[in-house]
Amino acid sequence: HIHLEFLEPNLTSHVQPNDAGIIQTTKALYHKAFCLRAVELDEAGAHEIYKIDLLEAMHMITAAWNAVASSTIVNCWKHTGIQPD
Repeated sequence: HIHLEFLEPNLTSHVQPNDAGIIQTTKALYHKAFCLRAVELDEAGAHEIYKIDLLEAMHMITAAWNAVASSTIVNCWKHTGIQPD
């Protein structure tokens, strides 16, 4: 009683809101925070400005996710057309 549905290639961003920009926005905010951290460490005279431990990375990605605007999420859901207006 299994029915398989094959989707067209490159359809992901049209049917999955996270791929329609939410993940990209989160990554961009994380990379911005990571670069700002590297600059601060460089100005402080640290030698390994790009070295980061897992806990700090997790805190930074959490902050990036929390900084994603609700309007971005709403727009990504609208873009997919999954939900009615």
